[in-house]
Order: sequence, then structure tokens, then C-alpha cells
Amino acid sequence: MIKLLKVGKVYHSRPALKRVDLGIENGTMLTIFGPNGAGKTTLLKILAGIMSPSEGRVIYSPELSRHGDVRGSISYLGHKNSLYNELTVLENINFVFRLFGRKNGKEVIEMTLREFGLWERRRDPVRELSQGMKRRLAVAKGFITDSRIFIFDEPFTGLDLRWRDTMLSRIRELKAKRKTTIICTHLLEEGYELGDIFAFFHRGSLLFLKRRDEIGLDEIKERFRLLEEPGR
Repeated sequence: MIKLLKVGKVYHSRPALKRVDLGIENGTMLTIFGPNGAGKTTLLKILAGIMSPSEGRVIYSPELSRHGDVRGSISYLGHKNSLYNELTVLENINFVFRLFGRKNGKEVIEMTLREFGLWERRRDPVRELSQGMKRRLAVAKGFITDSRIFIFDEPFTGLDLRWRDTMLSRIRELKAKRKTTIICTHLLEEGYELGDIFAFFHRGSLLFLKRRDEIGLDEIKERFRLLEEPGR
């Protein structure tokens, strides 16, 4: 489980998150909605352990924190691809595979690169890839870790329809495996399909948290529309 207790974040005297209380149970898929500037990316970075809050605490269950650094239990896909441009596609994947302590990964790596259409480019330096291919590599890199927690910030951005469907299928697999997964997306239908619990953020505040049986897609669409109105 992950708990946020009165978590806040301030940038240059401006609050990005405002005393957020949130609990995420093991095996839950949480979908986060909200307009641009709502604090979603800041929240995900704090959850991933790559940013510290200005106030409050993040508490991880013992099985995640027993080695001292929870980042080894978390796979995070952010807006940036975070690739090594001078290394090959395969070298980038192998680096992450070893970093997360996985072994004997030849078959898993080949399968994942084939799934994302990158196997034929495995010996090419990343700098020679198109932007779309780089995004697919960043996505593939996240899935080979077999982490306990997966965090995705706008995971469908930069992917065309074919690869978006591949991404959606992979996230469905995480849900079937009961992997704790946190997704931030502007794609309301996909986000609703995947989520067990839904959180709405606006101007750094958590407006509400609802289970699937408490809210339908139409209400989510209406709430999102209202939040995006000028002056809200």
C-alpha cells in the first residue's frame, strides 16, 4: 500500500500540490484525471520517489521499502523518454533489465521489442530513431522491469493508434496480474476502462476519489468538461 499524508509541493512560492491525503491499496489500478496544471505530474513524481514533497509524508508498505529505496520497486514512465541516445536500442533495454535485478532476459527482451516494433532496430543507436520509435522504446523499457508498482504519466501520448492499442493491451495485463498501477491520462474512456478507483485533481487539490461502482463514464466526462471551462 502507498499512503500520502498531507503531501504538498511548492515551486518558487507557488503550490503545485495542496496537502493531499490519498491511499492506494496493493493491486489497485488508480486513474487520475484533471486539466493541465492540476498537479498530476508532480504527484506522480512524488509517488515514484523521484521528487520529494515540500510537506507531508509518503508511506510505502514494508515489502516495498525493506531495501531502503522504493524506486527499485517502481516502474515510472513520464513525459520524457529518458533514453541514452549514444547506446543502441538493445543496450538501453539491457541496462534497465540489469538495473532492476532481472536475469536471463533474452526471451523477454526479444518478445517486448518485437511487440513494440523495435526488434529490427535493436542494434541501432537511439539517436537514429524517430520520435515515435523513441517513445515506444521508453514504453517497452518500462514493461520489462516486472516491478511491483507501475506509474504512467500520459502513457498514450506520442503513440499512433496501433501502438496505443498495444499499450492499452499491456496495461490490461498489469490489471489482470493485480499489479498496483497509477495512470494519469486525458483519454477519459481508456482511463475509465482501466481504473478501479478514480481521482480528480484541480489546481493542486484532490477534489474527490471514487470507486468504479460510485461513478460512471458520463459523470467523469461532465466533471472533466466543467473543470476545463475558462475561469475554473
